[in-house]
Amino acid sequence: MNRLFIHHPVFRLIGPLCSGTLVYMLILLVNNNVAQLQEEFLGQELYVCIALSYLIQEYSRISLFFFEKLRSPKSLVGKIMLQVVISIMITIILVTVSMFLYFDLVLGFTPNVSELIIFNSIFSLITIIYLSLYLSHQFLHKINTEIITQELSKKQGVEKDFIQFKKGINPILMYETLEALILLMKKDKEKAELLVDHFSAVYRYILAETSKELVSLSRELEVLDQLLLLFGHLPYRKTSCLNKETITTWVVPGSILSFVEQIIRSTIVSKDEELIITILENSQYILLKYPHQEKIIETMDHSAIKDIQDAYRYYSDLETSITVDDAFKIIQIPKLTVDESSYS
Repeated sequence: MNRLFIHHPVFRLIGPLCSGTLVYMLILLVNNNVAQLQEEFLGQELYVCIALSYLIQEYSRISLFFFEKLRSPKSLVGKIMLQVVISIMITIILVTVSMFLYFDLVLGFTPNVSELIIFNSIFSLITIIYLSLYLSHQFLHKINTEIITQELSKKQGVEKDFIQFKKGINPILMYETLEALILLMKKDKEKAELLVDHFSAVYRYILAETSKELVSLSRELEVLDQLLLLFGHLPYRKTSCLNKETITTWVVPGSILSFVEQIIRSTIVSKDEELIITILENSQYILLKYPHQEKIIETMDHSAIKDIQDAYRYYSDLETSITVDDAFKIIQIPKLTVDESSYS
């Protein structure tokens, strides 16, 4: 609320000057004393009106903090009505007390009822206008905030879809496969056909299954075998996966493939040593365990799996994490369970 224009020092300084002058002119019009404008515009009554405007505006501004914290009534209309009624009542009290003090101490007599009614009516109207400015700004701010929130949500959705699309296409893997295919077609056409088979199996899965929210781990591991055979034709360390346990769970489509691909790409290339990834489980996680011999530039860390971490947060309170000991690096992937009947 401190950002509202009514709290700006310039508005607080100029606003009462304008409203006080307007009140003074209205009082002259009501009393049919317009000729006094030509005789003595900057009179004592003008300064009194401006002083009262400062008093009423500062009270109205400070009261906004009180009504902002007010918890009852619950309805918006009721809260606005209560704010208007209380503000007008206190405005009448302040104006009446101020007028009695001015007339008694300065002019030497008490104001009559008609003068009090005129002053209270005009300043009550000023208070209502001030509250209207505040409420209209609040409603406009609320609407703009909702619009901006919707736009940001759409933007995040588009960015997420683009990342998922880019991840599904996986241009690096595609280009590497095409380059390897060009070389194999000249040397061994049978191996080239096998390469195409592995490549098509992986990409059919990526393009078809990633539109689903979840897939079974067994289905993901079937495609993982094809991915490892595909990487066997590329200039990376020979890799094999050991699945020592029968794990029944669900995963985000392509997440295991992405983890294994990141592991292969971040591991130092060696023709003599095989990279073995062991798939294990505990009560809450699927575990990918492998000996870490990482490249200096490209490493497997949380920044490399951020998009997968974000995807798993939709389905589990557990975090996808990476732990490291002296010899092994372990990726922990939360187990997911769904009602298969409702999922199908």
